Amino acid sequence: GIKEVNQAIMALISTDKESKTEGLATICYKRTLGNPFFLLEFVKLLEEEGLLHFHLGLFQWKWDETEIGSRTASTENVVDLLQRKMEKLSKEAQGFLQCAACLGSSFDIKTIELVWHHQKMIYEDSSEAETGTEELLMTMVEENYFESPEENKYRWIHDKIQQAASSLIEEESRASFRRSIGEILYEELSENKMEACLFEVANLLNTDITGVTNIEYAKIYLMAAEKARDISAFDKCSDYALKGISMLPSDKWDSHPDLAVKLYSLAAETEGFLGRHSQMEIYCREVLVQKSISTLQKKNVYLAKLDRMANAELRYDDAIHLCLTTLKDLGSRFPSGGVMDLIKAVYSCFHS
Repeated sequence: GIKEVNQAIMALISTDKESKTEGLATICYKRTLGNPFFLLEFVKLLEEEGLLHFHLGLFQWKWDETEIGSRTASTENVVDLLQRKMEKLSKEAQGFLQCAACLGSSFDIKTIELVWHHQKMIYEDSSEAETGTEELLMTMVEENYFESPEENKYRWIHDKIQQAASSLIEEESRASFRRSIGEILYEELSENKMEACLFEVANLLNTDITGVTNIEYAKIYLMAAEKARDISAFDKCSDYALKGISMLPSDKWDSHPDLAVKLYSLAAETEGFLGRHSQMEIYCREVLVQKSISTLQKKNVYLAKLDRMANAELRYDDAIHLCLTTLKDLGSRFPSGGVMDLIKAVYSCFHS
């Protein structure tokens, strides 16, 4: 609270008079919500802008609370505060931060080097010598934007710093900027590195533009959806699958049937896990009416329907009937006379 902020400021400016710093502490608390890291950054900003200065004649710190309140009024939150500080950096350094902001909470030197190699021409000032990647990284560490927990690996010190760096990108071009970074990573990363960065790449390629088809994007979204399902991140899986479907052309069942059935089947399976059965049925119907794909290719959709019937709705008879019908379509016949025969058929179905 304000009391703790006041104590921190008293320690910073070496005073033991609480009443002297109460007004300053109130402003600092409003701007930083008491977060220790951002409190320190805010005090540093006040000093840099001359709003807090050490008077050598009086040998004490001086400030004007009214001026501080007025000059920092636009700093509504810590992101605004950090963005103002970043805007004082060179264009090149700001561009470097923008690129790093697209790489997630952590990244290695090779990845940022790869991205910066493609993007740096936009930010280079012809009147200045080119700054190397390692030098830029060192600057960001010194500015307390990055830290290096391991050799050649970096991470943002706080997620709000990453958010502030991202906000440096002009809003109208933010989506296209992120897509360009995603395309660089997709085209340049090795298979193993791509697997590790799959979610980041899929998120960067994300676009809300309607009517756009891109088979390569659809494949990335499928891989991301499968990875999300494997770690039980079903909401993410659903989002990636839907985005992949949106990237398919209108003639998808003729031009890309394998990709289409995988995306729709995964979407149906995931909606079932999330309990959104009406949406699951929409995906299932889309697959089941297709004549260009085999019954075997539709198996994951059938399994999703079986899971809903048997586990969510307890419609065991319908589930058994669907099993037998599907097996018949696959060329396998089972007796349907008695209950035990049906149970054996279902048991055989799930263990075959």
